Amino acid sequence: MFPKGDLNRIWLILGALDSLEKPTLINITNATGMPKASVNDVLKKLVCGQIAGVTVEKIEAEYKITEWLNMRQEVKKIFKNNTCKVG
Repeated sequence: MFPKGDLNRIWLILGALDSLEKPTLINITNATGMPKASVNDVLKKLVCGQIAGVTVEKIEAEYKITEWLNMRQEVKKIFKNNTCKVG
């Protein structure tokens, strides 16, 4: 189990979303062994678009990855759009 605040929790939940037949909050919690509240917090971040290059939607009780882009390109875009321009 990854400790609270470890970014690997996000990847664990994304793996569950990608693997489970019915990726509901309860099923993801059971599959990952993480506390329900922690899984819910990560799912909220994913649905709100806080993870670069990944789009997750909630459809009724199930979560679904609808887009998973090239991570490297997305991180570069975030960096370029949010850094100070020097002289």
